Amino acid sequence: MSETSHKTSRSERARLFRERLAEAMQAQWLNRSTLAERAGVDRSTISLLLSEQQLRLPSGHVVADLAAALNVTSDWLLGLATTTRAPGEILRESLEVAQTVPGRADAHIDRWLGEAADAKVRNVPASLPEFMKTEAVMTLEYADYAGKSPQQALADTQTRLSISRLPGRDTEIALPRQRLEDFARRAGIWAGLSADEVREQLAHMAELCEELYPSTRLHLYDQRRRYSAAITVFGQRRAVIYVGSAYFVFNTAEHVQTLTRHFDQLVRDASVLSHETAAWLRELATQVKD
Repeated sequence: MSETSHKTSRSERARLFRERLAEAMQAQWLNRSTLAERAGVDRSTISLLLSEQQLRLPSGHVVADLAAALNVTSDWLLGLATTTRAPGEILRESLEVAQTVPGRADAHIDRWLGEAADAKVRNVPASLPEFMKTEAVMTLEYADYAGKSPQQALADTQTRLSISRLPGRDTEIALPRQRLEDFARRAGIWAGLSADEVREQLAHMAELCEELYPSTRLHLYDQRRRYSAAITVFGQRRAVIYVGSAYFVFNTAEHVQTLTRHFDQLVRDASVLSHETAAWLRELATQVKD
């Protein structure tokens, strides 16, 4: 780099520093004396830095003191960042952790659903779709669950089902078909169900798929080809990953779009599309062994 280009670059940085210093002072209604007192520097130093006739960059510790006094970052003052917020502040806004509360495990979900009333909701559930579960399945799954009792789970199921029936709702669900095949075999956590209870659950899901279609669409994907954690995307506003004791909540457009693309890929690769799901479930019910 030549000496001339170096001087030009430094001059440009000094100009940007002066503009941002003046902008931050104006935003907080600070005069030169007040800022000098807050930052612990001479008022004459502030005047020199604001001068249009003699552009200059202060030393690093003066930049840091001014940034702290103005509640902005040093990088922003120096033109190295486009936002006044510190990286930690940006991270806190883009990602939050919402803890589940015993007895009120779904309180966060209920609030987010209310905020997304006019938006499309995309969901990959951790088990079967909650609002499609029968009483027998809810009683089994929540018998020893710390988050809520079977009675609370049943009440929440009815509330969610009522929400799904409201006009204007748009809900898309992606579920691995292997989970339903395991359920039909009464594998894993469902070993305590009777064959009739399994058939009842599959028939109930089939009926709801037909009743709620097309406002609610259940697609079945092949878990051998695609994997997904339990996620919910609430329109373009928020995306959530469920880890059991907490929700990881992403609020930035980039994160929401990433999880939206992930969900949409599950749907594109689905081996059973939503208009076929009811018939598929009824066929699966015929294969349940006593």
